[in-house]
Amino acid sequence: MSVSDLKTRPFLKWAGNKYQIVERIKAVLPKAKRLVEPFVGSGAVFLNTNYSSYFLADVNPDLINLYKILQSEGLDFISYCKTFFKSHTNTEACYYENRCIFNSTNDLRLKSALFIYLNKHTFNGLCRYNSRGEFNSPFGRYKSPYFPEEEMKYFYRKSKKAVFKC
Repeated sequence: MSVSDLKTRPFLKWAGNKYQIVERIKAVLPKAKRLVEPFVGSGAVFLNTNYSSYFLADVNPDLINLYKILQSEGLDFISYCKTFFKSHTNTEACYYENRCIFNSTNDLRLKSALFIYLNKHTFNGLCRYNSRGEFNSPFGRYKSPYFPEEEMKYFYRKSKKAVFKC
């Protein structure tokens, strides 16, 4: 198996993730210069195809803002996100404090970093919002949540060929 045969995992956990079926999806995608994906989610199809350009959309503004910030800030943003993954941040109290900050901040950079933190610390990576639009997924109680640094770097490099839209 060559490196090009390996599938690239998305850096986010995501309900409805297409990673497990990406080969079946690729088999029916048209040969074209641009892939238009209206439900990008974790980006599994984007990460595992090779089009000249991508138009990637999703209804979740937190997700699209995260992708745009990662695309524009790259390694600096990845380093910033990594600061949220320390042993003292893997507690229920810290999780709910960060969830409260996420729900109240207007700082899109902070909110995007917290989106990754919440995604990796929440129960099963669940992304759920209440009727007021607040993220309300519960704490996941993981022994040592994984920070997806290499996966984020790959996404960043590949995102140079993409336009993200909510």
